Amino acid sequence: MIVRRANFEDLEQLSVLFDEYRQFYGASSNHQLSYDFLKQRFSNQESVIFIHVKDDVITGFVLLYLGFSSVACSTYYILDDVYVSPVYRRQGSAKQLIDTAILFARHQNALRITLETQKNNYQSHKLYEQMGFVKDDEFQTFHCFLK
Repeated sequence: MIVRRANFEDLEQLSVLFDEYRQFYGASSNHQLSYDFLKQRFSNQESVIFIHVKDDVITGFVLLYLGFSSVACSTYYILDDVYVSPVYRRQGSAKQLIDTAILFARHQNALRITLETQKNNYQSHKLYEQMGFVKDDEFQTFHCFLK
């Protein structure tokens, strides 16, 4: 099992897993939409995606977006998506993916990695805390939905 940065050649297989991830969070399956979304991220170099691969099968991914801190005059990464196919869970894949994201962000001299997760996702909370993430009790998240 290896973790490596995804490239354009991974897009077809990755989009299948990405569509599975979207369904996990309640979206309807739409492989073409998933493919087009990821293709645009690759084409515009708008994200960094690391994939977990076992026997030439993409088993999981982590997707990072670059953010900017005005106060610190620095960059940070938003860990927006992390997913491991159910068949490959409980084998350390998510930890490997997140470790790789942390190493990458450090190498880029980023200030931090920020993520959000559902309040009732206790298993992920535990993993994130074990990996050094700290729950933010100071700031409240607000959304202005436009669609």
